[in-house]
Amino acid sequence: MPPRPPPMATSIAKRTFSTTTTLQKGPDSARGAMFAWLSGPGAVFKQPTGEPQYITSYDRSTWERKDKARNPDAFVQPYPFNRFFKSQPVLSDAFRDEIYNRVKRQGHSVRQVSAALSVSIERVAAVVRLKQVEKEHLAKGGKLSTFLTTALNQMLPVVDLPASATGRGGGGGGAGGGGAFENIQELPIHSLAGRQVFVPTSESREFTRADAGKEFGLPPADVMVPHPDLVTLAKERFESVPLHERIARQEERDRLEKSWREAEKVRADERKRQKKVLEVGRWKWCLKEAETGKVGFRYGFPLPDRKKGHVKIPTHVS
Repeated sequence: MPPRPPPMATSIAKRTFSTTTTLQKGPDSARGAMFAWLSGPGAVFKQPTGEPQYITSYDRSTWERKDKARNPDAFVQPYPFNRFFKSQPVLSDAFRDEIYNRVKRQGHSVRQVSAALSVSIERVAAVVRLKQVEKEHLAKGGKLSTFLTTALNQMLPVVDLPASATGRGGGGGGAGGGGAFENIQELPIHSLAGRQVFVPTSESREFTRADAGKEFGLPPADVMVPHPDLVTLAKERFESVPLHERIARQEERDRLEKSWREAEKVRADERKRQKKVLEVGRWKWCLKEAETGKVGFRYGFPLPDRKKGHVKIPTHVS
């Protein structure tokens, strides 16, 4: 093993430090102004108030709360320098309970509840599913962790159940009391609608949305919206149809929809009855009853995939 080198005979010079002045301290500095604001107008943000308290909801000159009726956007803008980001409102517990009661206990369809309370169909379905999971969890003796919901309700605007909607069930296509929670008639944009189509037509022809949908291979916009019944009601109101006749027509549409849902439930139960599921470990075997006299899919006529003259690409959207 080689010997260790001897220590240095000369001492290392003392390290030189920077001669720049330290940051300015005092009430005139940025740090002092920050602490002055925190002990002054900013003291209202130290303790939670149980509701969203964004800095944009205060006047920057007087630091007084703005009028919510005149400045509604200031109460949903959490970031002062990003006016395009808006906090989306959430449903209150009473609102979610009312949606669950109308669907599960009163027997209304998801579409009817969506139109009655001005909540989208997807949100109504999600509320019903989550409420069912919550009740099953409580029935098994579990406990709910509500601290996250409480924290979110303090950071996001909460929409309560309208007072006029508490006394009646979700009728067919009516509007719930109070303002709309969200737009329930958003038209889904299909990829086929993004292309350009040049259709020669005469000037005297009335080119409607149904004609445009036919050119794109899509249903008309009046049918693709989530609530076509509301479009029908608006047309009847525009055509000055008497109120009692409109009510009778809507009741007939509700009756047809209810009968269709019942028939669909019967068909689903029949398909479930005919299919037998055997669970073996990680696998599931689905067995169906079959008759030897009927021609099956495999042993019948061959598929027309390789025949000439057949259009094999989709030409429309059903």
